[in-house]
Amino acid sequence: MLRRSLRVVVILLFLASSAVGDSRGRFLPAVSYRTGAGAFSVAVADLNGDGIPDLAVPNSYDSTITILAGQGDGTFIHAKTFRSCASVFWLAAGDLNGDGRIDLVATCRVGLARNIAVMLNSPSGFLPPQFYEDGFADGPNSVVVADFDEDGILDLMVSDAEICFLKGNGDGSFQPAQLYASHGPTDSLVAADFNNDGHLDVAAGELSIGADIFLGNGDGTFQPATAVGDPLKPASVAAGDFNRDGHLDLVLADEGKTVTTFLGNGDGTFQAPVTQEVGKGPRSVTVADFNGDGAVDIAVTIIEAGGVTVMYGRGDGTFPLLRQFSAGGGNAGSFGIASADFNHDRASDLAVVDKDNHTVSVLLNSGGTFVTSTSSENPAPAGQPVTFTATVAPSLISTIPTGSVTFADGTTILATLPLDQNGVASYTTSGLSTGTHTIRMKYSGDSNFNPNMGPPISEVIQ
Repeated sequence: MLRRSLRVVVILLFLASSAVGDSRGRFLPAVSYRTGAGAFSVAVADLNGDGIPDLAVPNSYDSTITILAGQGDGTFIHAKTFRSCASVFWLAAGDLNGDGRIDLVATCRVGLARNIAVMLNSPSGFLPPQFYEDGFADGPNSVVVADFDEDGILDLMVSDAEICFLKGNGDGSFQPAQLYASHGPTDSLVAADFNNDGHLDVAAGELSIGADIFLGNGDGTFQPATAVGDPLKPASVAAGDFNRDGHLDLVLADEGKTVTTFLGNGDGTFQAPVTQEVGKGPRSVTVADFNGDGAVDIAVTIIEAGGVTVMYGRGDGTFPLLRQFSAGGGNAGSFGIASADFNHDRASDLAVVDKDNHTVSVLLNSGGTFVTSTSSENPAPAGQPVTFTATVAPSLISTIPTGSVTFADGTTILATLPLDQNGVASYTTSGLSTGTHTIRMKYSGDSNFNPNMGPPISEVIQ
């Protein structure tokens, strides 16, 4: 049974420095890119197959989708804009037909009875939309792509007056929607395993009671909805393990001023909600470990001053530190948000869209580094010294990293040594036995930089 109680409200100040005395997890000033009119959400995926994350933005005012191609250094170039469907609202990405290219799915809010648009990615670009119905006329909200029936083929789940499951056929087409009743109209969705049974479940932000949980049976069917939370008006929902107990938790962004977290019990039920004020008009929420401390953090867009509030987790389910960053917008504010590593420095960055300024803004995480791993000789003779060197370089700021590097042979720690004034640490040994060793070099992080790991070295001793 769900544990229901009065909501606990926590009001926190926006702090300028970390509770642990460091400045990790900060973001550089936003760099904005033009989209079409009315950019609402953003999807991150490798759309051109070059191994670099790209951005796809649905433009609700002009019914188009803008593709921005990532360059691998955190910058983007305008790749294409193409027609989608009337009032395109939300995007999700996945390989829907098994051809190795990432396709797009959009929800369309007005003007169409067939209001789900599937755009397959071909060698010549995205094909014209194929349309599907979700069974309602008022317009769907969000869509998620996942394999809900565990047949190796991606399916769709769509939020509307109820939630709608569309089984994938494997060729990019879908079967008619199966509807599952909710306690009211649903908004955003997240797919995750909330009861630890190995099957994907669905949490739907529900506009009158907080959220509905639909436990999955692993065959594309779901158990009846169970309500979670007090009356809210959630604009977005996401999942993460906020207290590191192995059970997934929920976070809901309320359209008022708050974000609410629900710690999961591991059986599909949740503990009493805890609510924090984050700024006026929270809209969209994403989760990642932005400061590299091993605890999941929360980033939420807010209308106020076109900003993003980052809630830094302690790993116990609480978020004692909040920081606010400008996303480059005005008073109209930020809407959709996504997190990913855009410059391959192992630090999570942010992409934020502003529907009235017609932009998507990228905020790069200043805590990223590049760690290179080298060996003085490979293969090396048995009994002779070999030196392993880790060089830690900042990806975005000019400060030289401090801290230490731990050298390990597989899971066996060999040594932990400090970085020198150039960000270099070296370890020499002649004690490796004959055979192949996997040498790993892990950077500890410091007050400015997140922990990081260099690429492993397969060292052969002859």
